[in-house]
Order: sequence, then structure tokens, then C-alpha cells
Amino acid sequence: MPSDAQIAKENAEWQATSDANTLAEADVILSNNKRLNAAKKAARDLAKDAKARFEGMLKVAGKFDDKVEGMRVLKNNKD
Repeated sequence: MPSDAQIAKENAEWQATSDANTLAEADVILSNNKRLNAAKKAARDLAKDAKARFEGMLKVAGKFDDKVEGMRVLKNNKD
């Protein structure tokens, strides 16, 4: 059975390899305007969905009068 130190070393090596692959893929995307623009559009869509989910959670939590701007909650000044 591998030691905790050996497992930690293997995890660090795996993470470094994964990060290298991620950075290489990011470089490819950044140098291709079509892919970059598609990724930006996808990010906007994902952010819109995340905001809607966040607003839904606020409603479930009973925060009906709060306004969401970005991912911050701005308190309604009615209170």
C-alpha cells in the first residue's frame, strides 16, 4: 500500500500534467478567434443560467425583495 507521501506526490504529478494540458488547450483557444468567441458566448450563457439559479435560490430562501446584480445581492432599501 502506498504511503500518504507517495499518494500526495502522485496527485501533485497528475495535477501538474492536467494543468499543462489545460494551459496548452487554452493557448489553442486563445489563438483561434472563432473558438474564443464561441467560448465567450458560452460563458455568457452559463453566467445567465447561474444568475437565474441564484435568483431562484434567493426566492426559495425567502429573499423576494433583493435585487441581484452580477453575483452580488443588493439589499432593497424598503426596510
